[in-house]
Amino acid sequence: MAGKRRLLVLGPSFRRNKSGEVLPALERFDGLFFRVARKYLGGVRDVDVVVMVDDLTLVNGDEPLPYCEPEGSEWGKQKFSREVLEKAKAKNEVFLGKKLKGSQYSEAFIAMGKCYAEALTDFSRYGSRIIFPRSGGFGPKVQALKAWLGGKVTCP
Repeated sequence: MAGKRRLLVLGPSFRRNKSGEVLPALERFDGLFFRVARKYLGGVRDVDVVVMVDDLTLVNGDEPLPYCEPEGSEWGKQKFSREVLEKAKAKNEVFLGKKLKGSQYSEAFIAMGKCYAEALTDFSRYGSRIIFPRSGGFGPKVQALKAWLGGKVTCP
């Protein structure tokens, strides 16, 4: 695994930095996973970040984004039609295909809810090991993210 990189995939966040400036995606969103990632990424050199934006498509963590108001009053209660999910999944397939081709990534950590993850493609075909905590609420998922960023998580 020496020399291999890891990929962090962050889901969209209702909470965001309201600055009028254009900010990198990792700085624009301000949900719990984003705050933890920013805190722990400072000392980590082998992790690249991609972020899912409001339309469920992926962008690089350093992609400049303007502020836009989140839709609805609660992010967790959003519902997406099958058509929206399939359209986003097709775009994400192209994005991840380019990013993961020849896979320089040994593993990927997916930090998002299950409904958002439906817009992702199957990472395993690129040879990257996937870590996707699916149960236990925010606490255990955040602990898993902290451990993974510290290089200490090995569970699928």
